[in-house]
Amino acid sequence: MLKSIENFFHTLLDYILPPRTNFEIVKLLKEKDIYSLPKAVEIEEMSWIHSLFHYRDKRVKAIIWELKYNGNTSPLETIGKLIYEEIIGLTSDILLFNNNAEFLLIPIPITSERRQERGYNQSEYIAKAVWENDLGHILLYAPQWFQKIKETPRQSHSESKDERKKNLLNCFESDPRVSEKYIILIDDVATTGSTLHEAKITLLAAGARDVFAFTIAH
Repeated sequence: MLKSIENFFHTLLDYILPPRTNFEIVKLLKEKDIYSLPKAVEIEEMSWIHSLFHYRDKRVKAIIWELKYNGNTSPLETIGKLIYEEIIGLTSDILLFNNNAEFLLIPIPITSERRQERGYNQSEYIAKAVWENDLGHILLYAPQWFQKIKETPRQSHSESKDERKKNLLNCFESDPRVSEKYIILIDDVATTGSTLHEAKITLLAAGARDVFAFTIAH
């Protein structure tokens, strides 16, 4: 009954104030609006993945979809700053115990086929927006040290989390130079966390000291 009432009011609101397109929603976002977006809820089993915002919010969805499918980077100046602040909190804690720690900033890669199809990798856009804030040169931007070597079905086409994990198995390849480095992975959204998990496994197998991930949304 409550669900029916909620749906009625959503329908009524959409009639009075027709929903805008993703582009229009993103265009209207100011810096203060981005700062006030609902925060992501941390999931205990994925505590190494740090997400800024809750994906169910329509403004957050609009940011992700505009970035992923239209290459719209307009909110990234603010988002890059927010993610960088989160990263600095993490690196500062690590440096307290390991003065020689080295940190690599790596966007989740896409295959050359997917890049040719889309023309860009949205995770690289986010990573570069983060890196622009690194005036102290704490992070080494190293996208070339981590590659996706096998195309996988889009996540929305997978039937289950287990199937997603199976599809992603051995899809990444890591450069040996990641050995003993702390890796900061960047992606647009963490849904099941399967992509980031497979990336972490690959990097740890190549000798990475530890792996953390930061995304816009979850």
